[in-house]
Amino acid sequence: MRIQDMFVQNIDRSINGVVKVAQNDTQSLEQELREYIITKELRKHFYTFFENYSKAILTPTDQIGVWISGFFGSGKSHFLKMLSYLLSNQKVAGRHAFDYFADKFDDPMLLATVQRCVQIPTEAILFNIDIEGPINKDKTAVFRVFAKVFYNHCGFYGEDLKIAKLEQFIDRQGKTAEFRKIFRQINGAEWLESRDSAAFFEDDIVETLESVLGMSETAARNWFNSEENGDMSIHQLVSEIKEYADSKGKNFRLLFMVDEVGQYIGDDGDLMMNLQSLVEEIGDKCRGKVWV
Repeated sequence: MRIQDMFVQNIDRSINGVVKVAQNDTQSLEQELREYIITKELRKHFYTFFENYSKAILTPTDQIGVWISGFFGSGKSHFLKMLSYLLSNQKVAGRHAFDYFADKFDDPMLLATVQRCVQIPTEAILFNIDIEGPINKDKTAVFRVFAKVFYNHCGFYGEDLKIAKLEQFIDRQGKTAEFRKIFRQINGAEWLESRDSAAFFEDDIVETLESVLGMSETAARNWFNSEENGDMSIHQLVSEIKEYADSKGKNFRLLFMVDEVGQYIGDDGDLMMNLQSLVEEIGDKCRGKVWV
């Protein structure tokens, strides 16, 4: 017998040396979930997290901020990514994420707690804040990234908050399908393929707004030529996040899983305050239904 035949897995297989939260192809996810090892140290962190997370299932709380710290290469991103897929219990390669973990926890009580948590309807927004963040960071950069990824998650164009707010308004009127249909008839292209270049289609968008929303041409052009709404507040964003979470049912959970936030903030006190204010407002208003 050769030494390589003594291992469960093929030792010549390709292994991803660095786990990236944005890498979500099925092959990579299946390997990461299947081969994730819960060490003695990790077991303590899983226990600490799920002990606190599970309490919020029955008892509303404003303690919804979780900070994952550790030295470079210690597995913070990997841990975050595994928590994301485990809590949302997404299906990967035909199996739910929890199924990959069923034989990884050797503590029956911890396993039961995890199973109870993953049975709750949950959506996770997993992202690298340095990738999603603006090139020019001001003191509201963290807030703007949260707004962007939240609107993207809702199906709106989070890259441009002005467009996203328009899409949100149209959606609340129940006219999303009609808007996209009329725009396609006028412009010849699909709205989802064209909205990133909206600035080049003023006449088409104005005509569509006139037809779908009954706006006058003057009003539609005034909206089109107005400045982006830079006055959106943390309070307003959190109110929309709460509205979204409440619309999903009593037990629903929404998770913002943010990678590289410590490196993104660095020693910038304004960015740290921006994150702190956002987390505090989410905790106060959503009471355990939304976590960061």
